[in-house]
Amino acid sequence: MGGEAAAGPMVAPTPELPDDMPIEGVLLSSRIQNALRAADLKTVGEVREISDEALMISLPDFGRGSLSNLRMKLGLPSSAGVRPTSKKPT
Repeated sequence: MGGEAAAGPMVAPTPELPDDMPIEGVLLSSRIQNALRAADLKTVGEVREISDEALMISLPDFGRGSLSNLRMKLGLPSSAGVRPTSKKPT
């Protein structure tokens, strides 16, 4: 499995990505991808739901810069494990 591309095209991370989108299909840095894989986070929704503190404890070499970058790209700039109120599609 190592080194193989994810099935299907890779997509740019945006706040509009659906929660069930596999993290492997999102264009994130290798450092972030590896950290999320190590934490066994598989979908965008799982990443959005986990608190910053839990990520930092689970991934001691995952810096605040990477965390901030990840949160911004997935539409959750700062997290205590609570989603912001956002525009819902009508």
